[in-house]
Amino acid sequence: MAKRSIFTLLFLTFCLFAKSQVRYGFKISGGIASQYIDEFDITSTDIITTFNASGVVELPVKYGFWLQSGLGIAGKGSVLHDAALTTTTHLTYLELPVNILRKFTFTDIGKFYIGAGGYLADGLSGSLFYETPSSNSTDFVRFGNTNDFRHIDFGLNFLTGFELNNKLTFDVEYSRGLNNIASAPQKDTGVNNIKNRVFSLGLGYLF
Repeated sequence: MAKRSIFTLLFLTFCLFAKSQVRYGFKISGGIASQYIDEFDITSTDIITTFNASGVVELPVKYGFWLQSGLGIAGKGSVLHDAALTTTTHLTYLELPVNILRKFTFTDIGKFYIGAGGYLADGLSGSLFYETPSSNSTDFVRFGNTNDFRHIDFGLNFLTGFELNNKLTFDVEYSRGLNNIASAPQKDTGVNNIKNRVFSLGLGYLF
């Protein structure tokens, strides 16, 4: 709970120090998620579909550059094939991204932008679905270094999109996790490294 309060405080601080030119909005996105998993016995990994929703704040800097942040819910995970066992992991995070955007006027319909930055995320909930040829079961994810996955995830963002004159936004975003979220019990079983990857298409609106 303390970690989530820190996330909220950081977001509110960003809003507080923003100038009057700040723009607020929201974004929803869907996409695919995968994980880089370093384990010798893995046969293969697959993607899962994800859904994200967040509030957005944009602050103009200079020369067409904007500072963008927000606070929202982000889905991550993967499908892991290990011999006869298939494990589907769904993870839900409270995520705080911070990106630098460069916007370019695009004819008379709006603006084109590209950007990059980073994100910090805290695990909220998740599920593990286990399937074999003869059975299946489900378990809830417990976050913590002595449980299923470590709480904190952080990494890099890369995005590009369009901001139309009617205030609608469309973007494509790729997030690449840098933090190893494998817990101590996972490392004891031979899983040395787990890092999140997410590719998404987003639709937003700026007030």
